[in-house]
Amino acid sequence: MAFRCQFTNSSKANALAPNWGQTIFQSANEIAANTVLRDRLSEIQAQTQAEKEWWEKRRASIQTDLMKEIDKPVTTPAGKAVATPSKSTSDEDTVIVENPTPSEKGSTKKKKGRK
Repeated sequence: MAFRCQFTNSSKANALAPNWGQTIFQSANEIAANTVLRDRLSEIQAQTQAEKEWWEKRRASIQTDLMKEIDKPVTTPAGKAVATPSKSTSDEDTVIVENPTPSEKGSTKKKKGRK
């Protein structure tokens, strides 16, 4: 879409109506900026489908590699296969972490000075 203004300067536009030059040239600039924006948006939207397909392939590839790594048996340095750990947990597997005592906390605190 091409917009062509018949007026070459504001004095000719102002001859039709007072302050018409400012209005017509401002509108023309906004139309031109909108056209540039729409063209750029169209370019971006045209790339969207191709990029979406590329990311889907990439995600599938990563997922396949991850599944292969998970399913691969763990071996020891001697080359013997070791059973993979089960996914269930028990109370024996639980680790309890206690908060540090106040005296331990004080050693890691930074002192703030007044400015």
